Amino acid sequence: GREAVLRAGSRGSLESAGEEVAVLLSGGVDSSVALRLLHDAGVRTRAFYLRIWLEDEDAHVASGECPWEEDWAYCTAVCEQAGVPLERVSLQREYSSLVVDYLISEARAGRTPNPDIMCNSRVKFGAFMDAVGTHFACVASGHYARCALHGEPGYHHASGGHDSRLARASLAPPLAS
Repeated sequence: GREAVLRAGSRGSLESAGEEVAVLLSGGVDSSVALRLLHDAGVRTRAFYLRIWLEDEDAHVASGECPWEEDWAYCTAVCEQAGVPLERVSLQREYSSLVVDYLISEARAGRTPNPDIMCNSRVKFGAFMDAVGTHFACVASGHYARCALHGEPGYHHASGGHDSRLARASLAPPLAS
């Protein structure tokens, strides 16, 4: 039901019916399923596609190649089918400064960077939360994780999901609520 879906795919909690949930859509199966599960459970949802590719990727447009177009088309189709509004949020500068600069710095220092963790914690659940997410009861995504209160009230820790096949959840950083 609704509670299980929120535990499985969201950051935060719904206190009362009618609150809107922001859903981060990537164009992939996981985030699309999270959106449908929430929507089908009666949760009012609004979808967001994060534009995080680098400016030089726009050069692909001139050559007829748009690496994000297919993802946007999938997001649009999923949202149209569910009747859920979809918005595009540009976080290119944040991605460049918080993820790409980190990646380069770590590589130069001889360390193995993990850009996925930085993108998730600093862009998806950082810059997006600051720009848009605070206007919603929760932010949901297709990421798999178990969330538990940890330390101070209102501080959640994301840890690996129950299904070990979904190992990327074990890379999730702690989340402040």
